[in-house]
Amino acid sequence: PFLLSDFNKSNIAAAVAVAKQAGVGEKMIEEALRHFKGVPGRMEFVQWKPFAVIVDYAHTPDSLRAAYRAARELITDSSSLIAGADYQPSVISHKLICVLGAAGGGRDKWKRPEMGAIAAEYCEEIILSNEDPYNEKSEEILEQIAAGFPTHEERFHAQKIIDRREAIKKALALAKPGDAVILTGKGSEDFIHIAKGKKTPWNERETAVRLLGELRSGK
Repeated sequence: PFLLSDFNKSNIAAAVAVAKQAGVGEKMIEEALRHFKGVPGRMEFVQWKPFAVIVDYAHTPDSLRAAYRAARELITDSSSLIAGADYQPSVISHKLICVLGAAGGGRDKWKRPEMGAIAAEYCEEIILSNEDPYNEKSEEILEQIAAGFPTHEERFHAQKIIDRREAIKKALALAKPGDAVILTGKGSEDFIHIAKGKKTPWNERETAVRLLGELRSGK
């Protein structure tokens, strides 16, 4: 397994403390950590190379910042993680490609521009897309996120692609060896919620895997 960012180390430390309090032996704890593959949708790696693809549930400003900071560590400081023997720090570049949105239905509208500002702080490429629009217009949600982007800022490039599958496809197409693509907001959720209480099936990881396959085959 690998440790990526301080928040994962803190989570593991807390889990170890609880296990010890419950009387679990150190050897059993060590074995469990050695075989732990992570939590679905929580800094979940779809692939490591030639560029990293990460799925994370982050849907608040604090969790988004933590996820981006961890992904930034991945592409700027190889000493911040433990990876397989085939990991090649020589191919690391400094591009973070982000796909994000925000839930509709009137939920926490205040956070939308703040999340836009955080994305602009950490990401070189930003693709705004559907998360769970519910009964709100997707275009308006994305405009509210974009309102947090700094003006006259040339460090990042942003675009809007409402269809989430197409947004992920674009993000993967933009990635070069050593980059990291991080998809936030959906995590391991099974549906995208739309208007009138309807929902469409969705699996973020499987979508990314299929699109990576298409990319490799030249489709």
